[in-house]
Amino acid sequence: MWEFEHSVEAPVARERVWALWTDVSNWPSWNPGVGYAELDGPLIEGATGTVHAAGGPTSTLTVLAIEPGRRFVTEASERLVRLRFEHELTDVEDGQLRITHRVRMTGPATPVLRHTIGTRLERSIPAALEALVARVTTPADA
Repeated sequence: MWEFEHSVEAPVARERVWALWTDVSNWPSWNPGVGYAELDGPLIEGATGTVHAAGGPTSTLTVLAIEPGRRFVTEASERLVRLRFEHELTDVEDGQLRITHRVRMTGPATPVLRHTIGTRLERSIPAALEALVARVTTPADA
């Protein structure tokens, strides 16, 4: 197993972050690690779709859990590896919102893929959260 987690804190509206985070087909507009993503229906527990990692393969995407406005968990699976992504929003001091994105890789290919996929995720997740905050703090008419 391999795990990575990154959080940022910002004075942003939970609703704006949640709306952008849960708009799966628009993930590539702010997440450099995602080339393409789509669900076959609404973002609900059990929903499925596809995700194509930037520079990587296309995988089956499944929504494992959702707590509206607070957290959701997805899994991208391939034959020899599974990537579980947890997205969580937490209120912290002074009106700040902690935005956390964690990933866990499991499966027989993990010892090898942690050095390729894992390295890409360690770069793209912090960049994605930075871009997410920038998007929700930019006025809609900008």
